[in-house]
Amino acid sequence: MWRPVSRLRVVAFTDVGLRRKRNEDAILVAGWLCQTHQGSVVTMDFEPTDPFVCVVADGMGGHAGGNTASRTALSVIAEGSPGWRTVDDVSATIAYANDQVRGVGAQTELAGLGTTVAGLCVTAEGIIVFNVGDSRVYSITGGWPQQLSHDDAVLDAAGNPTNVITQSLGQPAPVQTHVTTLPLQAGTYLLCSDGVSGMLTEPDLRAAFSGADLAECAANVVTATRANGAEDNFSFVIVDVPDLGRIH
Repeated sequence: MWRPVSRLRVVAFTDVGLRRKRNEDAILVAGWLCQTHQGSVVTMDFEPTDPFVCVVADGMGGHAGGNTASRTALSVIAEGSPGWRTVDDVSATIAYANDQVRGVGAQTELAGLGTTVAGLCVTAEGIIVFNVGDSRVYSITGGWPQQLSHDDAVLDAAGNPTNVITQSLGQPAPVQTHVTTLPLQAGTYLLCSDGVSGMLTEPDLRAAFSGADLAECAANVVTATRANGAEDNFSFVIVDVPDLGRIH
């Protein structure tokens, strides 16, 4: 496995996939928002700051609707997240993002547009994992994926989540943000849209994260997703949190 780093290391990727014409996914890394058509793996190192926020969004609505929804939600989060300290702060911003996405739909005649969000917020007090929809957050510390997020999705007869989601940002009703808090300790996390989680099995993820460093692991995820069909847009952010003690 890779050696720990003294700074937060992030590897990010978003891509249209092999079947879609438009990328409706978007990613946010410490205020940097990306929604490129043709993806490339980007590696970034950051000095620890309080808070440090990364998010993946998967837009829905077709044509311009989905990419507008995901970009709107992440723009709202980018603006609001510097003030995050508690889970209530996170939930309040997500609720406001829901209102903004719904408002954009009403103003642009794109009624029904929506987006998922799944993110990680590192603060001086700990780590906050949050999501709405079926985009996921995994702990992959030690190379073993453990899902930390909650799938807002209809289950099939075997109890597995389908691609029919039960809530997203942009809906008329208030959203219920799923929030999990973790202690501030070293670990590695994967945030991804269902274009990744829907294409890769748990053994696939384990194999992908057997790489020598984060960039190789990310390349493995891209290769495996494309090899399995890349039927949807696919995006992910890998966040490596070192032993920070307390951050500023």
